[in-house]
Amino acid sequence: MDAKIITPTNFPVDKKYYIYDFIDEMTRIVFGYVYDSLGTNNALNAVQRAMKDFREFGITIKRLRTDNAPEFTTTNWSNKKSYKVKERPFTTFLSKSGIIHETTPIRSPQSNGKIERFHQHYTKLFYSNFKDEKLNQNEFQHYLNKYYYFYNFERPHSSLNTKTPFQTLQKFLTK
Repeated sequence: MDAKIITPTNFPVDKKYYIYDFIDEMTRIVFGYVYDSLGTNNALNAVQRAMKDFREFGITIKRLRTDNAPEFTTTNWSNKKSYKVKERPFTTFLSKSGIIHETTPIRSPQSNGKIERFHQHYTKLFYSNFKDEKLNQNEFQHYLNKYYYFYNFERPHSSLNTKTPFQTLQKFLTK
């Protein structure tokens, strides 16, 4: 799971938005949800939506890797030498849901590389398809959903031996 910041200077949107994206490491199936702000409540809502959407594909979220953003982390740095572990609503929810929460090492986006790489697709998608439009939140989510459909069901992935994520999922479900 990771958050992507979308700004009007870089994308055809009417204001700043944030996308919480989720990618399954085995199948590469992706879901994402647009919000107008970052924060624990939106992150929790996104996790709940992802749990439902992945469940519809027969996937149970057992482990969730995030960076160390404030809405996710359990660490509260009190000074440069030490820290206190503080239970956060995000971590509490995951724990109660039976989901292991992993955080990436600080300043190492490569440790969450699949989702970071996926975020690079947004630039290509929106620069090529929308030149003079300004999308609102609902329109933006609509176009992202269309892209997620393409990505999950139609786009062959070299990392999946030229299969789509959905074809890869079907292979796992038939074993």
